[in-house]
Amino acid sequence: MRRYGRHWRDSASVIVLARNTNNELDRDGYNYKVLVFKRTEKTSSFPNHIVFPGGSFDPQDDGTDWMRLFSEQAIAPEKLRTVTTVTGPRPYIFRQMEGDKLDRNISVRLCALRECFEELGVLLVATSGAEDGYSTARTGFDVPGWQTDVHDGRKTFRELYEQLQETPDLWSLYEWSTWITPTHFPRKRFETAFFLAALNEACPVFPEKHEVQEYMWESPHTLLSAHSEGNLWLAPPQAYELHRLSHVRDINVIVRLAKERKRFGTTTFCPVGFNAADGFIGVLPGDDLYPGQFDYIADNEDTNRYEELTMRQLAERARNLHRVEHTGLHSQTYLHNGPSVDGHLHVLGRNEWVSKL
Repeated sequence: MRRYGRHWRDSASVIVLARNTNNELDRDGYNYKVLVFKRTEKTSSFPNHIVFPGGSFDPQDDGTDWMRLFSEQAIAPEKLRTVTTVTGPRPYIFRQMEGDKLDRNISVRLCALRECFEELGVLLVATSGAEDGYSTARTGFDVPGWQTDVHDGRKTFRELYEQLQETPDLWSLYEWSTWITPTHFPRKRFETAFFLAALNEACPVFPEKHEVQEYMWESPHTLLSAHSEGNLWLAPPQAYELHRLSHVRDINVIVRLAKERKRFGTTTFCPVGFNAADGFIGVLPGDDLYPGQFDYIADNEDTNRYEELTMRQLAERARNLHRVEHTGLHSQTYLHNGPSVDGHLHVLGRNEWVSKL
């Protein structure tokens, strides 16, 4: 068992963006859309939630047969090292442990790619010689058949790439963020690595009937508006990531950012909750209320310490803010007065440097 394996499960998700047809701008000025779907009521994790494709780590994601596939496809070790060499903060999910067969920067990506295919039938493949930073969705094969066989365990995900003579796109699958389920949800917790992939055009989607109620390609603004209006519900990580994206309307800029920020690593986000007189606050790294040396396991003994103060009073007392104020299931306010974390997009859009990309 991996360290902390008894406290949470490892999982991975892909934020898939696709350029609008003919690069057209929508009414809000975006030239791209995001792929999300609504889970069915019967799914074991996050029923009825709007999510990015993703799911739990599986032993096949860490098989040595992947390295054999890369060798057969003449993928040079130097090319793989461009994926495995990362500087900056490293979440637990990426840390190598005894018994791991693959570098975790590879196996966690393979998990994300597999789940994206199992749930929505989107198979991301590396395109030889492509330097634009965009991925490619492979079509033209029996997607539903393979999707069912991989999902049900009759065939492995690696066998699909092998038969198609394709390579999983590890290089245009960019490390984006990592979230750990807060400790006040003790029954089912996950450490989820979010990646970002961009397509030059929207691809066909094949929703898996047991897990997917409906899917949609929408702009970040449209999804956030629907959440605020109560027409759909976004869990805190999805809402936060869409807020970050919502401030950048050009998909090319997002891809350039994703390529550039690799050297900064990823700070783990695990919200710590505090009750206030008029709502609930989830604080994030950098906030004055965030516990020092937090182990992501211990309960917050100060949850009710400030329950007689309003959220505004708590904010006025803090010098450093990085928090989400919740006044209802569909009503959140984001406060972050510091710089963006790890050279990332700022949740409030303070991205002046983005214009240089």
